[in-house]
Amino acid sequence: MSDTDVSAFLMQLELDQLDKIMEDLQARIRQKAQEKSKPRFPPSFSDLDAMADSVGLDLSSLIKDIKRRS
Repeated sequence: MSDTDVSAFLMQLELDQLDKIMEDLQARIRQKAQEKSKPRFPPSFSDLDAMADSVGLDLSSLIKDIKRRS
């Protein structure tokens, strides 16, 4: 769709239809801005073992290995 096609289409609309389009566009802009501003951190865990399990780590084996090497 070219710029002239879009302009011709918009010229056919009533003012209330144009207002509705503008409101929808502004709502989409706000939504995208909120999505970008949200931190992309994993959910917080109160239990360190549960957090390690969620990413596939075995902390107890790691701690045993560290103790064995020191």
